[in-house]
Amino acid sequence: MTATLNLKVSTSERINQYAYSGRISKGSAHSPHVDVSIYRDTTANDKEVLVKAVRRKMAGHEDKYRLLRRNPQGDNNLLNGELSIRKEVAVLKSCRHPHIVQLLEVIDDPSHDRVFLVLEYLAGGEIQWRNENENLPILTVEQSKRIFRDAILGLQYLHHHGIIHRDIKPANLVWSSDQSTVKIIDYGISHCNEETSKRTVSTSRYKEKYISKPNPTLFTNAELTKQRGTGYFMAPEVAWTPPDNSLSSPSIDTLSSTMHADAFQIPVKRPAITKAIDVWSLGVTLYCLLFGKFPFQIPSDGNDNHYHTKYMLFREICTQDWNVPDTMGSDCLPTGGRAVKNLENVIALLDSMLRKDPSSRISIGCVKCHPWVLNDLPNPRAWLYLTSPSPPNQNNWAKQVGQKVLTLLPSMYNSLWASCK
Repeated sequence: MTATLNLKVSTSERINQYAYSGRISKGSAHSPHVDVSIYRDTTANDKEVLVKAVRRKMAGHEDKYRLLRRNPQGDNNLLNGELSIRKEVAVLKSCRHPHIVQLLEVIDDPSHDRVFLVLEYLAGGEIQWRNENENLPILTVEQSKRIFRDAILGLQYLHHHGIIHRDIKPANLVWSSDQSTVKIIDYGISHCNEETSKRTVSTSRYKEKYISKPNPTLFTNAELTKQRGTGYFMAPEVAWTPPDNSLSSPSIDTLSSTMHADAFQIPVKRPAITKAIDVWSLGVTLYCLLFGKFPFQIPSDGNDNHYHTKYMLFREICTQDWNVPDTMGSDCLPTGGRAVKNLENVIALLDSMLRKDPSSRISIGCVKCHPWVLNDLPNPRAWLYLTSPSPPNQNNWAKQVGQKVLTLLPSMYNSLWASCK
């Protein structure tokens, strides 16, 4: 990754050596400060790249520091936008992994009103997982597992380095051009805590000694407690609102027609926000891939007020259980339901990922060791070892010992999964 302070060429058709090819998305009401386009790198055989252009100033070109003085909390689209991009740059500069989108260059010329992020272009597009008209899955169970495995590896790497993604969902899982690899994108609301990082240079597989660590001043605990992310994929501790808080929830009369008995009680105090929120979101993502719908739905009561529907969704996430359809995947394989106590099937895996209490939720390392994840791999022990974020002497290990020795490794995945139960 390179950092460029000099914006030599900036026109509607060109940014330095990058020639405009087409727009993916323009600033929206949700992200008015970001435009995303495809460019061609004229110095690399016209290789396609993705360019995020982030405006430093809002409409009207009011000075951002004047806005900051007016609002010390910085709670406005401009400051959130630039802070978001700084966070994304910090996180991506600290990562090198085959399942994490790669940051190629940052063009940050102080004299220009935009910051440009140049990222690898993943032409395969985001994961498509349902028939929109009928809410039916369009992926087979095997295809869903393949996507899920790639997401596990990327997320395990992030967690190993103290990074919480905070917005895991199918739209942030994107295929490479040949659809051989799924990569995790969009780190604008991610959080990094070096205290929980297990980063070690000497045992790194991905050469972290050449990668910078995120600036800790960009990541505050106060920001971590805000309700950031995508509603349907938020963990209960993120969606949490104080129980019986009449100031923040609709009236009982408004809710009476759609409320049902709570299967779980909302804790009086918000549970800590940890890496466990990503495991929940990944569990919701797996549910979506398998069943073509969300595990928690907004009850229909005819009230389309944004705050009302948001409250109702969050209440469902925090207090209600999820159901298991009779079949899963576009191949309609039987699920057996939740009544069947088979700890090695995918329903048991979902059950361990979608636990309301984050302290009892499975870790990403244990998700990776689950029998359903491993059961059709040709050599699960080798896969676990070779995809670890920092196995010892990893760089040339496989070449040195050869495939034959892999079969002599102890049955680590059995013992690891047993310790997760």
